Amino acid sequence: MKITLFIGGLYGGGAERVMCNFANFLVGENHDVEMLPMSDDEKTYPLDSRVKVCPLIRNNERKNKIIDAIIRLYRLNEYMKRRTDRDAYVVMLPITTIMMLMLRGSTKAKIIASERVDPNCYPKMQKILLKKLAKRADGYVFQTEEIRNWYGDKVTDDKASIIPNAINPDFIRPAYSGERKKNIVSVGRLNRQKNFTMLISAFAKVSKDFPEHTLTIYGKGAQKESLIKHATELGIVDKVLFPGQVSNIAEVIQDSQMFVLSSDYEGMPNALMEAMALGLPCVSTDCGGGGARALINDGVNGILVPIGDTEALTNGIKRVLEDKEFAEKISKNASEIQQKLAPQVIYGRWERFIQDIFDFGIER
Repeated sequence: MKITLFIGGLYGGGAERVMCNFANFLVGENHDVEMLPMSDDEKTYPLDSRVKVCPLIRNNERKNKIIDAIIRLYRLNEYMKRRTDRDAYVVMLPITTIMMLMLRGSTKAKIIASERVDPNCYPKMQKILLKKLAKRADGYVFQTEEIRNWYGDKVTDDKASIIPNAINPDFIRPAYSGERKKNIVSVGRLNRQKNFTMLISAFAKVSKDFPEHTLTIYGKGAQKESLIKHATELGIVDKVLFPGQVSNIAEVIQDSQMFVLSSDYEGMPNALMEAMALGLPCVSTDCGGGGARALINDGVNGILVPIGDTEALTNGIKRVLEDKEFAEKISKNASEIQQKLAPQVIYGRWERFIQDIFDFGIER
């Protein structure tokens, strides 16, 4: 099949990683794949050389947000009209999904949209447009039942499929054995969604009983300075580290004491999945979107705590640190996710769904 993958960009982020890994899988299965990012930013994740990348706008063409948006929409429309050889499009993220479904009439190819996060977090106008345009998609992929239910009857069951994320291949490895570093880790963009402010507050409480432990938060984002200030005010700035975004995150975190996800909402949280695959004991908020709940059986392969509950998060972290036997149990059980969410399994399901939509979907 000839498949085009449409996304905002190829720099950072969970959806961007999924798109790159999926593109690599598809060309490995002998599909003709083109990647259509809205900008030509530098790629964060490896992309097979057989995947053709066609950015809608290049950095040296940018003027301002309004003109750039007009150029992107015009070029997307031209691409969809001109590329009559395309069998299917896959689109992720709200803005790109809205753009492509607005231009539904410009192509006879199938369009498969995928919701990657809890839609309740979107601005009001995006919510309205996503529900209004949803019927124009030939297929929809959701990560959880909770996210699928948000769309209600706007997406019929014959056009919907629930497919969780795949584990990044870098994280499929034997579980770490040996003494773990006295380090608590988290990974994600430094923004409000991830609620690292709460994580730092919880760590400050934990640190009173476990003064030798550190907290390391990997990622970039606008909140870095405010998070450092918060750690300073709590008197723990020397124990809270911000190394930025690293390319070898699996190697860096595999021997840590535990992983913590403090997000208010997510889709299917990649960082949590990957930490579980490494066999790290994990503590996570029961974040909006249902992804963490789909991954963690509380007390069996991790710990779930309520959103925004600093005390519960503190207690969850302490339980792992205080009970070595419990920590080893949830670590062992967590690593079983490797088989369940292996890339060949998950991307194989994606491939079959696209093929089914192409073979049996609505004729345009």
